[in-house]
Amino acid sequence: MKVISFFTAKGGTGKTTFNVLLASYIKYHLGKRVMVLDFDYPEHNLSYMRRRDLRYLEREGIHYSEEDFFPVESIDKMSAEELEDISKSFRDLSDVDYLILDFPGSFAADDPVTQLMADGYIDLMVIPVELDPMIIASMLSLSRILKDFGQRTLLFFNRVYGREPKEAYQRVREWFAEEGHLISQNYIKQSTSLKKEMDEKSHIRSTVNFPTGYANRNNPGMTKLFDEVLEYVEMEEKTVEAGNA
Repeated sequence: MKVISFFTAKGGTGKTTFNVLLASYIKYHLGKRVMVLDFDYPEHNLSYMRRRDLRYLEREGIHYSEEDFFPVESIDKMSAEELEDISKSFRDLSDVDYLILDFPGSFAADDPVTQLMADGYIDLMVIPVELDPMIIASMLSLSRILKDFGQRTLLFFNRVYGREPKEAYQRVREWFAEEGHLISQNYIKQSTSLKKEMDEKSHIRSTVNFPTGYANRNNPGMTKLFDEVLEYVEMEEKTVEAGNA
């Protein structure tokens, strides 16, 4: 089993959106086993999405069983000892191929993301970067901290409008590469549909389905990025280092 988290140290950057979309892609598109732990206390937005989706199915008279969907578990605020106990149980999840962790948008010493990362329980953290000076500086700082912890990361450009000069993206790649940080060649286009809750039937962020049509038509970089994430997390460390040389 591999443990993955889309993460940034601030809210509103799409981490929960990408965590739920990756989980849905793994389960409903690839047919593999995945589980989500929602550490985003007290909001638990990802858990809210699951309840919303089930309410819609029930109103529409659509029959389902819990086995039809990937499990979502809400994790309340824990002590360091309790967090250590639950993190040790990760490796005992033999019936799961991937474990997706959704964290709050903070990075304090007592936050679960910091503790789990320091103990080596997260196989890959995926970091969105936007072409904004403040966000670039923030993500570069975060990447440095993660590197110091020995945490494997993969960065990608998010909210790409397509009107920006390609040279600007290349410069950002070079800044990160100089410090040994890898940015994916795949990117996510700017789209209000990714965040806007249009209605309970047609929203993109679903825990019971993957929006294959939307991805193929409007954001093909999404599935390419997810495939890259899953391939990258399975790679041996030596192979990764050789590829980055």
